[in-house]
Amino acid sequence: MRLHSAAAFWALLASACPQATLAKHGLRRKLAANDCTILAIEALGLEGEDPEMIIECEMNPDDANGYSGISLELDATPTQLGALKQLIEEGIVTPGHNKLNIVGAEIDDKAVHVPPGLDIASLVRQNEEQVDRRRLVSTLGDLNMLLVRVTDSNGLVYPDSPALMSDEVFGTGVDPVNLKSGLEECSWNQL
Repeated sequence: MRLHSAAAFWALLASACPQATLAKHGLRRKLAANDCTILAIEALGLEGEDPEMIIECEMNPDDANGYSGISLELDATPTQLGALKQLIEEGIVTPGHNKLNIVGAEIDDKAVHVPPGLDIASLVRQNEEQVDRRRLVSTLGDLNMLLVRVTDSNGLVYPDSPALMSDEVFGTGVDPVNLKSGLEECSWNQL
């Protein structure tokens, strides 16, 4: 579906830009001096697949050569990552809001390296500050949508048929990955 691949492209581009700046200037191995903001990325998968969750840390600019928006993968043991993923899935940890105490952890230009054996749940900090980040929709229940096929003043019209467009947006045909299924996945079936 075009919407899915376009969204993935822009998400990849947005996340890659700060990294390109960091890669250009380099981040030598050092010890973190500040907490980082926990981020979680989960790709949409096919029906019945368990999507992989990637956990990253958005670095404090002081730990990223003064650059904002730098996120690094969290390099931890499978047990540590599993514990953090469980906290996220249970709603105890909110990605993009809660912080992880990584003070003293080794960081480089690719990852934050958490020493094995640490109880990662004890490193999570509730963020009491107002965070100037985007706030995702808090709507629950039914969401009304309208799909319109427009013909412009020159007679040009989007070439897909109304049935195909309906399938790509509402999943009324055979397309399993569509706007409706994406909203359901992202909202954990709350929309």
